[in-house]
Amino acid sequence: MTDNVLSFPINRVEKARQPVPDVCATAAENFEEIIILGQNKDGAIQMITTVHDPAEIFWYFEAARFGIMLGASDE
Repeated sequence: MTDNVLSFPINRVEKARQPVPDVCATAAENFEEIIILGQNKDGAIQMITTVHDPAEIFWYFEAARFGIMLGASDE
């Protein structure tokens, strides 16, 4: 696994320190579906996703939240 991939086996969070274009390129090579949530260049929070079902998006957010709350993160 590269440093650019965010992994949520429910209890681990890996943080990427790579620039956004590198993270997106890695995602394009490794993921079937993605959710990208971040701050745009104007400072507004935005999301872009290939996931169409709002319930599935919410599940991904909850999985990420659970991993973060456990404090299980790798730099």
